[in-house]
Amino acid sequence: MRMFAQSRRPLAVSILLVSAGLLAACGGSSSSSDSADGHDHTDIESAGRLALYDADSSAIKVVDLDHGDVLSSLALSGAAPTLVASPGYRYAVAIQRADDRVSFVDGGLYTEDHGDHMHDYAETPSLLALTLNDHRPTHYSPGEAHGVVFFDGGDAARSKVTAFSDASLGNGDAVASLDLENSMHGVAKLIDGHLFVTYRDASITDTTLPAAVERYHLDGTRFEFEARYSEPCPKLHGAAANSHELAFGCSDGVLVIDLDEAGYPARKFANPEGLPEGARIGTLVANHDVEALVGIAGDQLFVINAESPAQPYTELDLGGSVGRVAQGFTTHGEAFYVLGDDGALRLFDPANGWALVSTVSVVAPLTEASSKPALTPSASQDRLYVTDAPNQAVIEVDTTEGRVVRTLDVGFPASSLAWLGLTDSGHNHEHEH
Repeated sequence: MRMFAQSRRPLAVSILLVSAGLLAACGGSSSSSDSADGHDHTDIESAGRLALYDADSSAIKVVDLDHGDVLSSLALSGAAPTLVASPGYRYAVAIQRADDRVSFVDGGLYTEDHGDHMHDYAETPSLLALTLNDHRPTHYSPGEAHGVVFFDGGDAARSKVTAFSDASLGNGDAVASLDLENSMHGVAKLIDGHLFVTYRDASITDTTLPAAVERYHLDGTRFEFEARYSEPCPKLHGAAANSHELAFGCSDGVLVIDLDEAGYPARKFANPEGLPEGARIGTLVANHDVEALVGIAGDQLFVINAESPAQPYTELDLGGSVGRVAQGFTTHGEAFYVLGDDGALRLFDPANGWALVSTVSVVAPLTEASSKPALTPSASQDRLYVTDAPNQAVIEVDTTEGRVVRTLDVGFPASSLAWLGLTDSGHNHEHEH
């Protein structure tokens, strides 16, 4: 078995106390000290925390991964949310589409820049007072600095885009919002200060899917219009970006915007040959540190190399008649994972020709009646967490060694989860859309 490169913070927890003077100056209570250069540096080493939704008690529960304890149980009324992480992994973003609400949980692990040193904090998780209450929040797009929620709107409400950062959430506010002309099932990406957002002309009445892309730039707390792309993207659904390209799924192919070229030009790739009648790429997955993107059409997955326009697609083989359940990249892109309906997790290595390097059984085979497992990668370790609702557990997978290393008995059937904690800075966590 080929091993991935090891990385990130150690799993062991080492919390060393600093002097009372530093604690008073920094306002903290847990830290480590390194004064070799004449300054105290506060460093907490932790495997992080998991925010999990417990439908039985209608609460978000935050579990400490170092000891397996539930640190907080935070009541959340309404439908079961989708949980995702904020750009800096301090906050869990709880999206409740049916309730027109986005809530935020402070996971309690974060770092502050104190000028002469960085100070880590470990505090009790809490639910923020801030909520976003626009119509039908659906797609969430995290970036290096900002998270973006796209509100679909409806018959009596226009679509809206709201962007926030970890810093703005700490201040109880968003960064900026943009009201669109009409409603649509759309998506937006905020990349290097430019907002790429879907557009649906009012003349389109047979679908709520958009058919074009517009570009804005962030000017303080406002988005200013720049251009609408002339390249059409009918029935647009799905978007993802790495460090070079931003791609949108269209009914007739994939629209790719070059993020390195002046003016951000766009070009279109036709759908892969051999797709069944009516099939199209409707979900895209990317990672900032991986050159290629992944496009998904039903149970077929295609690696998309935009630098090879003559032959941009290479299909990933899951083997046999395995159905796709969930997929994504580990945070730093060392592995691309696919959970199949056979209950096995397949790990592909993007740096090694997308070779299948491990297949790991994590849950029982799934049926149409099975609850769908949720997955989240750690941003500080080569770990992937998978919910196992029937057994009220969370499975921890070492994605470097390709094996299950721990089963966390959480005591409730978690339906969604997000990893929160202290990370290496400067990395993007891109999700599927």
